[in-house]
Amino acid sequence: MGDQHGRTVESRAGVTAFLAGVWLIAAPPVLHFSASAHAFRPYWWSMGLAVVIMLLGMVRALAPLDVPFLQPVTIALALWLIVVALRGADDSVWTVWLNQLVVSALIALSAGLALFLGSRR
Repeated sequence: MGDQHGRTVESRAGVTAFLAGVWLIAAPPVLHFSASAHAFRPYWWSMGLAVVIMLLGMVRALAPLDVPFLQPVTIALALWLIVVALRGADDSVWTVWLNQLVVSALIALSAGLALFLGSRR
């Protein structure tokens, strides 16, 4: 039964990371940011990291206990995304900056919680 609980927690954390990555990519058009190439220039790193986080989240959702090393990798990428958001805060829109910080913290928190609950097994 504990194995099923660990699988469920890790799978949900993977789905959360996947959906958060989708939101990071979809946020600029959804929040009505300018669609010019110049407006997206500060966000290429964030979008690239979001794609990697999405892929890792998909793998973690589909094979939750087969790839336990992806939890720390996801946490590291989320923390890197926070650093990217903080470094780009001076030349980016504050809503984008706040969105990146909140979503990155959500990704790191969900992966950290899954790592913590998985280590208790």
